[in-house]
Parts: sequence; C-alpha cells; structure tokens
Amino acid sequence: MDNTEELPLPLPESSDLHEIVREQELRRIYRYLYQRRDDPPTTVEIEGYLAEITGEHHSQRGRRVRQLYPFFWIDKIPNGRRPRYYLRARKPPRPEGPRVDRKTRAQVLQPQRCAMCGRTPLGDGVKLDVDHKLPQEWGGTNDIENLQPLCEECNNGKKDHFRTYDPFVEQIRQAATYDEPQRRIGELLLAFGTDEWIRSDVISIVASAKLYQEDWQRRMRDVRFIGWDYKYKRKTEGGRVRTYYRLTKSAPWPGNIIAAIKLEAARRGKKSSLDDDA
Repeated sequence: MDNTEELPLPLPESSDLHEIVREQELRRIYRYLYQRRDDPPTTVEIEGYLAEITGEHHSQRGRRVRQLYPFFWIDKIPNGRRPRYYLRARKPPRPEGPRVDRKTRAQVLQPQRCAMCGRTPLGDGVKLDVDHKLPQEWGGTNDIENLQPLCEECNNGKKDHFRTYDPFVEQIRQAATYDEPQRRIGELLLAFGTDEWIRSDVISIVASAKLYQEDWQRRMRDVRFIGWDYKYKRKTEGGRVRTYYRLTKSAPWPGNIIAAIKLEAARRGKKSSLDDDA
C-alpha cells in the first residue's frame, strides 16, 4: 500500500479512534486537533486545552502531538517560533511482517509464563502472545532468540509505548544494524538528538539487537571512553521507576571501536566492560 495514501479521519469519540489510539491523553489531543482543523493550534494552545480539561498544567505536554504521527498526517504550518499543527488525514495501517510459524510459536509459549509480569494462564487466567523483543518494524526477525511470551496486557502496553517512537523508526532500524553494541547504543542516542529522552528499555533492546547484552549499561558507559556523553533521569511511571537517557556529546567513530575503548580505558587507569571479555 502506498504510504502516501490518505484515509478519512475517525470521529473523536468513535471506536475506530480508540482502536488506533489507546492512551486517553493522546485521544484528547486528537479531539482538539480535529475540532481546530479550521484554525490549527500551536503546542502552547494544546497545553492550555489539556490543562483546562484535566486541571493540571505541565509544560511540554503539547509536544506529545508528534506521538500521533505514526497514525495520522499532521502538517506543521510555519507560524513564527510556534508552528501550528493541522490534522489532515489518517495514514494507512502498516503491513504486518511475516508470521511466526506454529512450531516456533509453541516453543516460545512453552514456559507458560509472561516474561514481563510473570503471570500464567493456569494461575492467573491470562492469555499469552508471542512478542518480538526487537519489533519487526525496527528490523526484528522471527528468530526464536528475538521472541518471548507476553500476556495480552503486557504486550499491548509494550506496543503502545513503542509506538511513541515511530517518528524515529528508520533511525532505530539503522542503529540496530551495527555490529558493536556500543555503536548501536551511540547511534540510537544520536538519532534522537540532544532534545529527546529515550527510555532504558528501548536502549536495552537495540543494544541486544544482534547479541543479547546481559549488562548493556556497562556497554553504554564504554562510549564515554571515545568522546561520547549523555545524561540520565529517573521518573516514576505506574508505580515503577523508569530511567531515561539523552545525548549531550557525540564524536566520530574510530576505525576499531573495541580497541579504541580498551586503549583509552587503560590510559585512564579505569576498567571498561571489555576487560571482562579478554
């Protein structure tokens, strides 16, 4: 299907929209954009609208409009320092990747336990799905090493979260292709730039794209030996503490990344994660 095709917009309160956009705040943003098609709003106006209906004001909430980009054509209209956002049309659904064959599916589901929450069909009445650790849209395969059992609730939650990164899907796919986990991590940070925070689970998945990294945080710290740097912050979400990272400094990749990290670590008299591989 031609990805330039435009489909009719669903009504704000329709079941079609609920199926496309599961998060309530994003549906609120959609409704406001839909109502303002004749007078497209700025992010500041979107923030004001959300504050009015929720009673809570948080700066940067208006930026969440871009989380609708994977599903809708939204034009950015120049307007000084604050562009306006015009909701134009719905995008066609993305084609699904190849299905997991029945034998592999049975192998993945054999443990009969959700890999995220630990619940089981017999003990908790959940239904298990086969999940791609690295999503197919990000270049993930149907190899059994990239598959895991997740209950429907965890699987849907993961999909909803990962959809927020769809504007960066091509950059993520590219970052996942590099051989060294340090470069996969660095290229991912670079793809999001110095303004975007990336949640740790996304970094972990891309770091393990070609070979599972048991301690990907140490691989991440390795990039500081070759001129890269980043910040991190922690947020409590749904009762869990999540860590987010943001790039602050990048540098050209050396010809031999592994050798360069070891050499600089030795020069500083510090230990890198690569010392464990020697």
